[in-house]
Amino acid sequence: MATTKQFHGEDMIAYAEKKRWESQETLGAERGEIFDRLGSPIAINVPSYHLIGIYRLGGVKDPDETIVDFKKTAEGLAPILGMTTKELETYLIENKDRSQIEFGKKGNDLTLDQKEKIDKLKLPGIRMIEEPKRYYPNGIFLSDTLGFVQKITEENGRVALQGQMGIEKQYDDALSESYGARVFEKDRSGNPLIQGSSRVSNEPKDGSNLYLTIDHRIQQSLEKQMQKMYNTYKPKNATGIVMDAKTGEILAMADRPSFNPNLRDMKDFTNFAVSSRFEPGSTMKIFTLAAAIDAGVFRPNEMYKSGSYNYKGTVIKDYNDVGWGTIPMIEGVYHSSNVMFSKLTAEKLGIERYKEYFKKFHFDQRTGIDISGEVNSQSDLSKPLNALITSWGQSTAVTPMQLLQGATAIAGDGEMVKPHIIQKADHTDKAPYRAKTEVVGKPISAEAAKATRDALDGVVNSKIGTGQMYKLKDYRVIGKTGTAQISENGKYIQGQFIHSFIGMAPKDDPELIMYIAVDRPSKSESSVSGPLIMSPVFKSVMNTALQYRSIQPETQKDSVDVKAKITPSYIKKSARQATDLAKEQEAVPIILGDGAEVVSQIPSRGQEFVSGEHVLLKTANTFKMPDLTGWSQRDVKKLVSLYDLKLDVIGKGFVTKQSARTGTLVRENGKLTVELAEPKE
Repeated sequence: MATTKQFHGEDMIAYAEKKRWESQETLGAERGEIFDRLGSPIAINVPSYHLIGIYRLGGVKDPDETIVDFKKTAEGLAPILGMTTKELETYLIENKDRSQIEFGKKGNDLTLDQKEKIDKLKLPGIRMIEEPKRYYPNGIFLSDTLGFVQKITEENGRVALQGQMGIEKQYDDALSESYGARVFEKDRSGNPLIQGSSRVSNEPKDGSNLYLTIDHRIQQSLEKQMQKMYNTYKPKNATGIVMDAKTGEILAMADRPSFNPNLRDMKDFTNFAVSSRFEPGSTMKIFTLAAAIDAGVFRPNEMYKSGSYNYKGTVIKDYNDVGWGTIPMIEGVYHSSNVMFSKLTAEKLGIERYKEYFKKFHFDQRTGIDISGEVNSQSDLSKPLNALITSWGQSTAVTPMQLLQGATAIAGDGEMVKPHIIQKADHTDKAPYRAKTEVVGKPISAEAAKATRDALDGVVNSKIGTGQMYKLKDYRVIGKTGTAQISENGKYIQGQFIHSFIGMAPKDDPELIMYIAVDRPSKSESSVSGPLIMSPVFKSVMNTALQYRSIQPETQKDSVDVKAKITPSYIKKSARQATDLAKEQEAVPIILGDGAEVVSQIPSRGQEFVSGEHVLLKTANTFKMPDLTGWSQRDVKKLVSLYDLKLDVIGKGFVTKQSARTGTLVRENGKLTVELAEPKE
């Protein structure tokens, strides 16, 4: 009795008979390509050829089909492959006992032009095998985000492309092609039947094309300026990002050092925008300010004493060590005063409420951007001191992308939008994909967002702001500078800084946000050199981006200045009356002596003064020396003039030491020596 041999339900005898009379042809497909938002190619497929040489076919030398004339073959191929004739002829002779050879790197990834030149030679035994190749037409362009592919040989021997890093790897499944197959009937000699039937057993399918939110024009500008900065200052790392403030679309993103994905000449692969976290410095103050405004506790004209602040035994100082005297809080924003932000957080907003806003801005979680390798922030806000220090930019490490996401709430109506870089895909397993703007929270009100933008205006557009170098001629920029010390093994390294800047424009309705950070530039000699290094990059790229986005130039407003006021008369007023009047005028009254009423004053009646300026009020011929720390030389001269003191000045800037101790009784015509120090360079 006959039996049927089966395997997985298939009649193997019938299957063998079927395969005997059939042959199969592979139907090719291509990996999906990558384009920018305007359809400009970023990663494409180009013809590539692999060169082989055949010495024998079936063990037989055929003068028409195999290599016979080594010299002629070498003379023809050498100049096309970039080899010498002698070198190639020697190689051919040394391998003549083999059936076939390859030509190493010289024979791989040959171009169509090289193929056509070789075909014209009609050299026996020389074959060209077409293989897929990925080409990045812009070279160093979005490389740390884009990644690259490499060739792999599959089990069936076919060469395919596989993503190795970045977008190429993350979206490899969507980009990858599926080859098809066509089956032909054949005769007893194995030749396809001319009149026979054929059928497609498997449809080929190209990979999905990806369109990024990147604008190649803005990206090219960013790459150019970042490279120029990198060549000059040789920082350890640097990153620059341009984002659409309203949609969260990434328009440009570049790191340094970088690499050319065609050459893969990289030493390290890190997308710093999402994969690197660091203490951001004063750019973090944007969000502390916004929180305080939203909570209704920020009083722009409230006076505070800058220089130093004692928080439960820990002394926090301004970056220049001596501060700017007693000034309004809004000027503390312009000066980027650590002391002002510490007081604001500890005494106005409160540590616990600050921690709530920290979470509202999502600094405790990843943004979820559609780029691989994103890390989360690193913080410990369980300790009040850490939370306080976080409020002005140290202690907690965040990523640039977390800062940018938070900044969208400031730029808009308080709503925070999620950043993304994939705009659309031609098709996926289900359907075509198109990204949508995703609101991920509303940490502050629209009113608070506007008030924050107004406050940040003075950082760039006042005569005392730390961001003056970031001004643009045709657009009003607002933003915040940042400088952070670098911590290693729990200790800060002296003289080593990460400089950064977040800028938005136009001020009243920001369309774009740009962030730039430069880590330990080699020619940076101080904590305040960041604007010198970064402002050329920011100004060139932001101006270009605004123009490409068709944002109309603005009629620039006047700079933000502290408004001058007219000094009233304090003469014959009591100390209490004079003090109250000075505070109403937003001046800082200094009562000198224990007399019943004011007998002399500086500034005098009718003179201009600015908010936060010292008004010296003399009530007697003797007085107790006040603490002059942080006083300007101008204020010291007011005191000298009132009492006709003999003054010796050492240095420039603000008072750090005084010869007469605080509380010492001083008479007219006495002596005073002060030592001054300028803000640190």
